[in-house]
Amino acid sequence: KAKSRPLIDYIEKIQKDVTPNMRGVLVDWLVEVAEEYKLLSDTLCLAVSYIDRFLSVKTVQRPKLQLVGVSAMLIASKYEEITPPNVEDFCYITDNTYTKQEIVKMEADMLLALQFELGNPTSVTFLRRFTRVGQEDFNMSDLKMEFLCSYLSELSMLDYNSVKFLPSIVAASAVFLARFIIRPKQHPW
Repeated sequence: KAKSRPLIDYIEKIQKDVTPNMRGVLVDWLVEVAEEYKLLSDTLCLAVSYIDRFLSVKTVQRPKLQLVGVSAMLIASKYEEITPPNVEDFCYITDNTYTKQEIVKMEADMLLALQFELGNPTSVTFLRRFTRVGQEDFNMSDLKMEFLCSYLSELSMLDYNSVKFLPSIVAASAVFLARFIIRPKQHPW
């Protein structure tokens, strides 16, 4: 659905103080946050999706970009995790740069901007199915293929230019590339 997709050029059209590089640094930091709190890859992907969609409709000043990131991670955690980190955990992970009230306020602002549309598909949604299909005739370790596909998909989240691709395309590309990396002499598709 178009409503659950970010603008493909939101940094150029909407943002005045945020650059593609800053977005990449934020996503890289969120990967570390997800690892610290042992969050699902679904949670991380959803959080990045929420950030891109939010930045497509709201202008954000540079000092508030990390606040957008932790608020997106909070929302995604509540959506995906059985026991999500609490607001205080997200205050702590930002070295108390933001108060509990600021995070809760940004969470509310983000939910309104996203029109409470939180269940949008991500590359992880498609990867589960695509990796199974990609392994069928390839005779390889399930884990090796899954880890490589997840890594490639996660790597694409760092690049602002990947925003223009549908999650299904990112997932299919990750499977294609993983198959090629694992067996370069065999046709990957």
